[in-house]
Amino acid sequence: MLNSLAPLGRTMSPAESESGADAFRHLGETVRAALSDRGFSTPTEPQRRAIAPLASGRNTLVIAPTGTGKTETAMLPVFDAIVQHREREGSTDGFCALYITPLRALNRDMRERLDWWGEQLDIEIDVRHGDTTQYQRGKQANDPPDVLVTTPETLQAMLSGSK
Repeated sequence: MLNSLAPLGRTMSPAESESGADAFRHLGETVRAALSDRGFSTPTEPQRRAIAPLASGRNTLVIAPTGTGKTETAMLPVFDAIVQHREREGSTDGFCALYITPLRALNRDMRERLDWWGEQLDIEIDVRHGDTTQYQRGKQANDPPDVLVTTPETLQAMLSGSK
């Protein structure tokens, strides 16, 4: 089931705006503390609209202009789920999340931000693309990161290849 969001140009009702302003409350204390450290006190429009459904496990399509916080919109609930899982169950084994971006250039653009979140939340994040060295590929296969960022083409090569 795909839950689509209303176009971002649509004006939100006062009830929607009020409920959206506290989108970060759907995230756990650890992620909210990291948000504060990062200087995020007010969610962007995509965050107001999408964090709650994403945090509750609903499939959500987020379409918004560049620079409106889509990466954090998508990944904060994922990071929160990883942190909460570790608090309940202990360490994780293998990949917890796979983030597929359409372009390798996008991987590089968001790498620094994702690494910051990873450092703050003790989540290992790595990127895999066609230029990833054989050494790094072996490392990812033998000791997978918590979150792997890749492209559709690289994922296809990974799934059809051998360890």
